[in-house]
Amino acid sequence: MDSDKQFSFQEKFKYKLDNLMSRGGLYVFLALLLMFTIAFIVMGGLRVIIYLFFHDPNIEDPLQLIWHAFSQITDSGALAELDTDSNIAGKLVGIATISIGIVLFSSMVAFITQEFDKRLAMLRKGKSKVIEEDHILIVGFSERVIDIIREIVIANESDEGVIAILADMDKEEMDDYLRDRIMDLQSTRVITRSGSTTSLLNLRNAGIDVAHSVVVLNTAKASDSNDVKEAADAKVIKTIMAVVAAKGEDSVPPVVAEVHIERYRKLAETIVEGKITTLNEADLLARMLVQTSRCEGLSMVYMDLVGFEGNEFYFFRPDQGWGAQNFGELQFHFMETVPLGVRNSKGMITMNPPLDYVLKDDDDVIVLAEDDSTINYSSHQVIEPKTRSYSTDRADIPVEKHMIVGWNNKAPIVLREYASYMIEGSSVNLVVENLDPAIKKEFEAIKKEFADIQMKCSQIDYHSKDQLKKLKLEEYTTVSILAGSGEEAEEIDSKTIMRLLQIRNIFQEHTRDTGKEIDTKLITEIVESENTELVLKAGVKDFLISNQFVSKIFAQVADDPDVMQVYDDLFSEEGSEVYVKPISLYFKEFENEEISFADCMLAAQQRSEVCFGVKIRAEEFDSSKSFGIYLIPNKNTNYRFQPGDSLITLAEDES
Repeated sequence: MDSDKQFSFQEKFKYKLDNLMSRGGLYVFLALLLMFTIAFIVMGGLRVIIYLFFHDPNIEDPLQLIWHAFSQITDSGALAELDTDSNIAGKLVGIATISIGIVLFSSMVAFITQEFDKRLAMLRKGKSKVIEEDHILIVGFSERVIDIIREIVIANESDEGVIAILADMDKEEMDDYLRDRIMDLQSTRVITRSGSTTSLLNLRNAGIDVAHSVVVLNTAKASDSNDVKEAADAKVIKTIMAVVAAKGEDSVPPVVAEVHIERYRKLAETIVEGKITTLNEADLLARMLVQTSRCEGLSMVYMDLVGFEGNEFYFFRPDQGWGAQNFGELQFHFMETVPLGVRNSKGMITMNPPLDYVLKDDDDVIVLAEDDSTINYSSHQVIEPKTRSYSTDRADIPVEKHMIVGWNNKAPIVLREYASYMIEGSSVNLVVENLDPAIKKEFEAIKKEFADIQMKCSQIDYHSKDQLKKLKLEEYTTVSILAGSGEEAEEIDSKTIMRLLQIRNIFQEHTRDTGKEIDTKLITEIVESENTELVLKAGVKDFLISNQFVSKIFAQVADDPDVMQVYDDLFSEEGSEVYVKPISLYFKEFENEEISFADCMLAAQQRSEVCFGVKIRAEEFDSSKSFGIYLIPNKNTNYRFQPGDSLITLAEDES
């Protein structure tokens, strides 16, 4: 059948008009503008024709008719101008022009208003494009985002910075959440956008092309079940793949992602070699717990190192090269900075390298500094340390006894870490409320790995004070209370605090009954970082484990992904770790002597260690003096050490 006969001109015109209008936006506006122009030409031309046939003596110039047509079609108030027309034909054309103008002009105003409302709705929904450069893009939204933003705000104190957040959440909900918890963003701007985190379009709209780095958050918490973690980890990997696809493998920015399950971590890091850095909260916190619990004062050191508040790790290389000096000499070429390690041209990191290691010009030195502006390197030695009489003593490694209360995904790591560090004859015991077969099987497997370490697992009723007393917790080096799992964070923390109060009361009763102070370190894990202040007031003696530490590391790694290798090295049993060692291990004579920090660094070198701080025992309870912890003091700072004072060093072991 002939299509021209099937559809009338009116139908075809209406169909084409519908197609044009359905395109919306600019096309609708252009259509209205075209109709407005046609109406103006037609009505203006009609007025001129009427003037030619019905001459109006009041009209001196025919161009006035064109102006009348324009004013009448754009302004309904021009109705009064009709009085100037002396003939009925002019008045009728004027009325028609005004009527057409009212329809067209009203349509245009309505369209503009509608487009404005749509634009506001789009802004509220977080769909507009992010026009920024060198910003940190956070993909996903969780409780961890607050601590990450706070750390980045601290890092940006001296510069402006931008954080863009893309999440499967309503923009207004995200904005309200951030506004309620972060009072002052200082010079940092936070931009939120709503949309699927695996959408290439959404990622590009969030500025993935020009982002400094990408942080992929995990929706699962450490307390969630393995099934929940697997699902969340799978989504993280899918998001990483979307990030890579949106930018391309060759130019993908550094990606930092939280992944709970080990096999997924390995899988994520193989998506683009060298570009994906993964973190596991349980692994980091478990290793931090073990190290800080075994070394008094170390917790305060890590509180200073982790995050941007305090001192930070930087990678530094001078423009003029190193000049073939060795690592030992390099220590005295900085006045307010301490070199801790080296990153070679292949990206391999070595903490506390041999003193005679000769630096290559393409080596980066890992330094600890308060800010990158304080890294003042000199090609010449800036201070001459004084050679003193050094001690050759080694610290006696004591037999340790640790107790773990509770079970979660950190418990196996904590057990293995303790057993790896401790000497023969030491013990690490576990008490749980429900000793199910799965826990017992995993515990027995770990016990077989470390036959020279005593391990015992038992079940008790946490609510029974008598059963807790029978454990004789006051005889242990540390008692670590681990958080539960599978429940809401607030409920988990409430139960943890109850156990903390029970143990604290038992310790207080023991002190009253015997008159002896208890030296046992009490360590508590908190899921919700906002509960940390409450727990500190409840009697934690040495250390509090909180995912806040992981969030701070997240922020640092987002700024420079290679910092994660530094933490991996420091928290590992292999290589060098941070220790707080007695001053008597370094100097034969130190009382009544003025010893500079440079002298302390030279003394540490005699033991193949790097000294980067001191601990003054007399000030360990004075918060105004940083609890006696002084990291990277000026090298010409003099101290009068007393027995009990210590050096903070990077060393291969604690002896």
